[in-house]
Amino acid sequence: MDAAGAQELQRRFDAHAHWRQAEAVRDGRQPAADPDAHELEESREGERIYRRSGGVRTVKRLVDGRWERMEIAEDERAGV
Repeated sequence: MDAAGAQELQRRFDAHAHWRQAEAVRDGRQPAADPDAHELEESREGERIYRRSGGVRTVKRLVDGRWERMEIAEDERAGV
């Protein structure tokens, strides 16, 4: 495996570990893997930001131990 492949693999491991922060994931109330992981662009504390589609960006936020999905129009996205 080359360096680029190793970096991509590490990025995927990190994204999966981030997804598992949610208690609902760990106890089976939410899927064990993020069904939208292929669209993930960025993860930060309690938030996952996905690729924009049609002027709308999907964001998942950790709320009360579970990932809550929301769609945000790009003009409303300040601070995301």
